Amino acid sequence: GALPARAEAEAIRRRVLSAMANEGARLVGSGAALRPSDIDAALFLAMGFPRWQGGPMHWADTEGLMVLRRDLRLWAEEAPELWGVAPLIDQLIGMGLHFSDMNAG
Repeated sequence: GALPARAEAEAIRRRVLSAMANEGARLVGSGAALRPSDIDAALFLAMGFPRWQGGPMHWADTEGLMVLRRDLRLWAEEAPELWGVAPLIDQLIGMGLHFSDMNAG
């Protein structure tokens, strides 16, 4: 059956934020962005992302990178080119770190 409207909206929100965090991790991992906080700042300043929500990289840290990776792997069964886990996420999990640990300096 269909999800109730609130659950459906939350599922959509989770997918959108996960996609944004995963792409942000690709940008940081490739050197196109210096640190995760730059991704969040770009979304605040250029895209109108609500500053009080902290941005998708902050959201991913709050949810937990292992939870993010689990969800991405699940969704990758549908579309691996979209949902494949960014290597930086695996690296941070392996080191026991978060995106926020990369923001210093």
